[in-house]
Amino acid sequence: MKRSSVVSPASTALRTLGLTPSEERIYHMLLPRDGTTVVEMAKGLALSLGGCQRVLNALERKGLVTHSPEQVRRYSAVPPDFAAEVLIARRQSDMHHARAEMAKLRDSLERGRDKGRRQERVVEILPPQAAARMFSQFLRDAQTEILCLERSPGLVSAIDEPDPAYLERFARGVRSRSITDNQLLNLPGTLTRLRIATAAGEEFRTCPSLPFKLVVVDRRMALLPLHLANPDGAYLLVRSSSLLDALCDMFEMYWRVAAPFIATDLPVASTDASDSHADHPDVLLGLLASGLNDKSIEQELNVSPRTLARRIVELTTRLGASTRFQAGWLAAQAMLKQGPSTSRE
Repeated sequence: MKRSSVVSPASTALRTLGLTPSEERIYHMLLPRDGTTVVEMAKGLALSLGGCQRVLNALERKGLVTHSPEQVRRYSAVPPDFAAEVLIARRQSDMHHARAEMAKLRDSLERGRDKGRRQERVVEILPPQAAARMFSQFLRDAQTEILCLERSPGLVSAIDEPDPAYLERFARGVRSRSITDNQLLNLPGTLTRLRIATAAGEEFRTCPSLPFKLVVVDRRMALLPLHLANPDGAYLLVRSSSLLDALCDMFEMYWRVAAPFIATDLPVASTDASDSHADHPDVLLGLLASGLNDKSIEQELNVSPRTLARRIVELTTRLGASTRFQAGWLAAQAMLKQGPSTSRE
């Protein structure tokens, strides 16, 4: 009579838990018997003595079989409910170990890919969405220093408040230096953001014009737009290279000639257009030194053009300057000499 090829649910469960067909046969044979020798098992299953002993040893290692202490060992099967718990625990341990080994293999592979990518790709072109994510990652990963050239158009941060991730970096000791284009400086809300960031620890300087936007993290990676006229265009990611070194040198050149941003507090806005704010001379000094145009200064101080012109003349005379440019330069020098309360230089 031909043997059925249908596998019972019990056999399927044992196979799932790691038993081989030979181990399953011997375990099933031992279950109804209490103490069976190797010779009896080999004869009953038509197996060689050596083969039967190897299977019994494997079942013992798996915790499914025990033997007596006699010289001629007699073997007994562990009850199925206990056997199942032993097999499940063993399989879970094996799976946990396999998962850990696969994680190590994945990490090793990723490190190898990253190393190869860094060696092969000094620059990479990113779409704007990927550039925005990379910028946020820059802020999270920075360890020592962030360098920025900022000008319109913006990519992530709101113009009137700093990125929270930026402020968190300062609290962890990361130094940040930024040079702001005067065109951006004169937009409403920019001064508020710069004052908040300066209070948190960022260093700002201003420049009449910047050629492009740039952010450099730890002097190992940089991000800059390829086309300023297209805010939705691609960005260039630059990794450690002579190109990145040149970008850092260019930043330092602009930093040396840029005007310091003086984070003075503004007085409470007055509704009286004739108010000259004579009690707040340092405010005008700071605004002039930072490079704001007349319209922006009028809005900040809430004064008329005539009042501002008169105050600038008075300030120029007090500083001993013959031109407004000279007055602005002297104002910057005067504010810097007041100490760390007005500048982090």
